Amino acid sequence: MNLAIFFLLSIWLGGCVEGIRWLSLQHSNIHWNLSSANNNPSRGIRSGIRSPCGVARRRYGFIKIQAKLCRSWMETMPHVQMAATLAADTCQKVFADRRWNCSSITRAPFLMPDLTRATREQAFVYSLSSASLTYAMARACSSGALYHCTCAVKPTETPNENFQWGGCGDNLKWGTTFAKRFIDNAEKYVAKKTKEKLKKRDNSFEGEEQRKYSLVKTQMALINLHNNRVGRRVISESMTTQCKCHGVSGSCNIKTCWRALPSMVEIGKKLLQRYSNAKEVVKDVLPEDVEAGYKYPGTNQLIYLSKSPDYCTRDDKLGSLGTIGRQCNVTSKGPDSCRLLCCGRGYRTVVEEKIERCQCKYYYCCYVKCKVCKTSSLRYECS
Repeated sequence: MNLAIFFLLSIWLGGCVEGIRWLSLQHSNIHWNLSSANNNPSRGIRSGIRSPCGVARRRYGFIKIQAKLCRSWMETMPHVQMAATLAADTCQKVFADRRWNCSSITRAPFLMPDLTRATREQAFVYSLSSASLTYAMARACSSGALYHCTCAVKPTETPNENFQWGGCGDNLKWGTTFAKRFIDNAEKYVAKKTKEKLKKRDNSFEGEEQRKYSLVKTQMALINLHNNRVGRRVISESMTTQCKCHGVSGSCNIKTCWRALPSMVEIGKKLLQRYSNAKEVVKDVLPEDVEAGYKYPGTNQLIYLSKSPDYCTRDDKLGSLGTIGRQCNVTSKGPDSCRLLCCGRGYRTVVEEKIERCQCKYYYCCYVKCKVCKTSSLRYECS
């Protein structure tokens, strides 16, 4: 019976990550047929099962409402695809020296349990994906790549005598609005469908168990929505003022300034701090709470529902790939140290030899003569 419950739980919770399956676009080579979309906004290439949006629905994790948004706003889809790649690259860079190194993000849309059980890691990926999509759209607006939007409105803050507002700022407002429609609505869609299933439940054991799992799905949807907001809030707080000098002979008598976003890696590092301070929640919620706009307290804190494993050993049921064979730093005291990364199992030393041409010299005329050099280096891998 317990095995059956676990299997059922796995199936139900697998549907609780609709908001990040689109990250599988990092692997896609979809041609979005933008010329056809612009010429015929309601038929043909935008609507059939062979349309780019239909392919995204079948292969790349889009749910129904995301495919609908795709058909209406196909011009934005190349930037959605760019955001998926940006999120995956940023996550793996930020966690490169940790036990959980975010490699599982590359498996989307077929995600492992580390990203389907409302873990701390899932919280980070949700917030990062929301921030990445906001980032990509804000940059697309300011670069003129989208006709839906333009540069950001000039700040209301009064400039001083040393600068004036100008240039083309990243349109964070439009990017945030799009991210809400594309990602948040996916979670709300899950909660809506869950509520419909709860109305149809029976009083049998299986019906009662399904009711419990439906409530868990609803709570996970709320958690995902919260973490989405944290990601967008961090990106909003990361906006910086960039300036360009004007004046005779390179002087900076007057500066033109605008509001712009930093690199995505910098935003990822800020989210990493919130990952480290994430909070576990236990409050039960109902589908009605989503419709009522329920929000978890703590506007800047990532939250999660399930504790994570230590990721030291491989455990497919928990989404842990283990650290055997991972390269570690023997002199470090941080998370990439052989002591921490190898979980106390020890490490092995690998000697790498490299043979290459060196000390090359040009002789007139006309040939190059080189010596053959052999170098050795040490690499340390977890046992």
